[in-house]
Amino acid sequence: MSFIDIHSHLADPRFDSEPDVRLEQVIAEAKQSGISTFVQGGVGPEDWARQESLAKIHSEIIPVFGLHPYWVSAHTADECEQALDVLAQKLKTAVAVGEMGLDLRSPYKNCEGLQLEIFERQLELAKFANKPVVLHLVRAHEEALRVLNLFGLPDAGGFVHSFNGSLKKANDFMSLNLSISVGGALCRGNNKVLQQAVAQIPLEYLLLESDSPDQPPENWPMPLNHPKSILLVAEKMAQLKGIKSREVLDRTSQNARKLLAL
Repeated sequence: MSFIDIHSHLADPRFDSEPDVRLEQVIAEAKQSGISTFVQGGVGPEDWARQESLAKIHSEIIPVFGLHPYWVSAHTADECEQALDVLAQKLKTAVAVGEMGLDLRSPYKNCEGLQLEIFERQLELAKFANKPVVLHLVRAHEEALRVLNLFGLPDAGGFVHSFNGSLKKANDFMSLNLSISVGGALCRGNNKVLQQAVAQIPLEYLLLESDSPDQPPENWPMPLNHPKSILLVAEKMAQLKGIKSREVLDRTSQNARKLLAL
């Protein structure tokens, strides 16, 4: 079986400037490692266009469209409204909606009201289209649970990307039929809370992501993170669960195919 990186940003312009490495090489190296599918995370309209262009060249790249809280925080309410109109038209070709959600760290917290509004609107679009959601939730656990319980989720479910919390938080999400996607943070030696959570989360709820070009595993040797880093995440997950890394890669890829109907 080939493996799936369920969340990356290969359309990120930083890949155009990585020294001595072209995106084609990044993709080729991942494929040589057995990773055949690269599901994207949507940021905003400019990113959606880059995703679509890449997908025409690389069939392995699977576009996902959504308004990231960073993008929302950098734009006006009118600009967000216009982007939502475009997003509604693009959902026919997307496998999921996102990444959407809330980021309440200090650089973005002053836009909390607009973030909440656009999060709620994207949930409504996802429910209407019955597409899985990709959730970006940072320092916003209780606020996110309130919104998710109030507005509900599509029957297709979804996942929390780059999960980095406790078992209790994971259980809150799993009770809503959300999967848990884990990346390079699991490989940090001092990240005991996440490691203890992953050790106990049922394998059928887990997914693997690189979030490349961000969030590399500890001691990653390159300037930007690459999709092939999910192999290191799988090794750590396997160690925590007392199973082989190939089983982790196979099962999380099966989970991804089922969730996104790939």
